Amino acid sequence: MATNVLITRQPDNRYTARALVLPEIVVSGATEAEAVEHLRAALSDVHLHSRIIQVELPITTPTLEHPWLRFAGMWEHDPDWDAFDATVTALRHVDTPDTPPV
Repeated sequence: MATNVLITRQPDNRYTARALVLPEIVVSGATEAEAVEHLRAALSDVHLHSRIIQVELPITTPTLEHPWLRFAGMWEHDPDWDAFDATVTALRHVDTPDTPPV
């Protein structure tokens, strides 16, 4: 298993190494190689004595309203609706050469 490691040179010419997946584990060494070796040992110890599990969280997802639902019934009381609906219905039955049948 490989992991990304941040190696930092300190003002006292020592090196610190930190695994980016577990940033709370920080080790140091006189050289980069020594710091990496100390980190490898620390991560191996964590891996040996730990395990990863999944926990279900009681999070409810909000019910998403259909995006067109807010428009439903908006013309219900429009006095011209019946005429409009009749015109659309009539046009659906018109057979024109350039319009495919619906």
